[in-house]
Amino acid sequence: MISQTPSEFSRQYLETWTEPDPERRRANLERMWSADGRMVVSSIGVTPCGIDEIAAHIARVHEQNIAGRGLRFVYDQDVEADDALLLRWSMLASDDSAVGRGVDVVFRDADGRVQTVYMFMGID
Repeated sequence: MISQTPSEFSRQYLETWTEPDPERRRANLERMWSADGRMVVSSIGVTPCGIDEIAAHIARVHEQNIAGRGLRFVYDQDVEADDALLLRWSMLASDDSAVGRGVDVVFRDADGRVQTVYMFMGID
């Protein structure tokens, strides 16, 4: 079982998106996610399932927004309730202005790994 505080978990979860090295990002994903995890992305209507599809989605987001546009993601709030974690995030430009906000609702399995994430973009 992965045992950590909500802040530690959210930091490590964020690193699955922000780690610049693709191999380390993939290793983070494999450590944090259940092998049969799924991610429901409301804004684009896709549901990547399993580590390979989730890794491909995260790589696209990383290339487009983090590497491509120089944005960074931060959590404004994290709230834990049993196996669920609500993460409110902001995408920040280099001048620290928010260019996007959203909420991820993360559900973890019995081992503490991410099982399902519901992602909502455009939340203020």
